[in-house]
Amino acid sequence: MPLQYESLDPTTRRFAIAELDADVASGAYHTSERIRPAAISDYQRYLHEALRYYDDRWLEEHASDLMVDFEPRRTRGGGQAAVKLPEMASRMLAEGDFNRYYMRGVALRALEEGRQVVEVYRARLSMEPRAESAQLEGRRLPAEEVLKYLRGEQSSDPGVTAMGRPNSGLSVRLV
Repeated sequence: MPLQYESLDPTTRRFAIAELDADVASGAYHTSERIRPAAISDYQRYLHEALRYYDDRWLEEHASDLMVDFEPRRTRGGGQAAVKLPEMASRMLAEGDFNRYYMRGVALRALEEGRQVVEVYRARLSMEPRAESAQLEGRRLPAEEVLKYLRGEQSSDPGVTAMGRPNSGLSVRLV
């Protein structure tokens, strides 16, 4: 089930796409090592289309064919072994990438519209949310700090630094 993106509308989509396009143009875009090197441009195109028209579930369905079958892992003895990707790898990748650019789009939109904060909410139902995630729900964060952090800058606000963590189920919305 896709995350529930409460502020996802054509305006937020435009801001999210602008963030992705800026990353690609500047070379700041980072592709997961789980995407086959020959498929990186296809994945970028699918991410762009998902942000424009669809959601993370659509991206997951299209990304699954672009992923490597195995990845290296460290063994207890200090060596490396090739292990099969987890079944949820494409889900986590698509959800994480889509949500990161969605949150950047929400934060940028908030700033452009003169709003100073965005609100953290649970975008995926969880019967047992992690304690650190539950503490963030309902918290209002400075939109500028959220945007900077999700662009790769450091932040001293622990609420901000918790945003964008893999599989957290958290996102932000306009307030």
